Amino acid sequence: MAPAVIFDLDGTLVTWKFDIREWRKVLLELMGARGFVTDGLTVSTPTQDVLDSAKLQAGGQPGRYEAFRAKAYAELDSLELQGLSASTVFPDAVDTLRKLRSKGVRLCVLTNSGRRPASVSLAKSDLSSYFEFVLTRDDTERMKPRPDGLIKAVGMLGLPREAVFYVGDSTYDVMAARQAGVKSVGVSTSNYSMEQLSAAGADFVVPSISGILGILGI
Repeated sequence: MAPAVIFDLDGTLVTWKFDIREWRKVLLELMGARGFVTDGLTVSTPTQDVLDSAKLQAGGQPGRYEAFRAKAYAELDSLELQGLSASTVFPDAVDTLRKLRSKGVRLCVLTNSGRRPASVSLAKSDLSSYFEFVLTRDDTERMKPRPDGLIKAVGMLGLPREAVFYVGDSTYDVMAARQAGVKSVGVSTSNYSMEQLSAAGADFVVPSISGILGILGI
């Protein structure tokens, strides 16, 4: 059975220029403006934890959380699209994807980016054609570090979890992979060191995505 590799996008396949703390500041301001309590939430709180807090507070008010999340995602889309002009493909990305495909490895993407920013980024980088499908935050109930997206991707692939690898640059990627029961490959190409990725529980840690070739014996 041919294995499958699911890739994160930003910071893994392409360089990532985005101020996540500034974004969370915007998110918290939006929460406050919509009447949600933000006590205990800071710019260091994972985005999904902030969203989960809003959902819990919305309680039995139909549509309140969904309207807030839609507004938040629209703001995030705008910020992500602004940062795409500075993004570039990592030097070994295309060669790695080509070699994996040549060996029959199935490839797809799971990213916390929105559908529109992800589509623009992949098209700009000429990477779209390598992947069976792309899942974004718009396609899952919860973002990483929750495992929802990976569980959905594995189901779409129709493979046992032990045949699936998830490659990402953050501890959130590692956490999501562990919870989803797939093998995690941490790449130190962005904000996290090899030591941090290893401490988070990555099954493999490599300096760039080309390391997946050795892991799969290619």
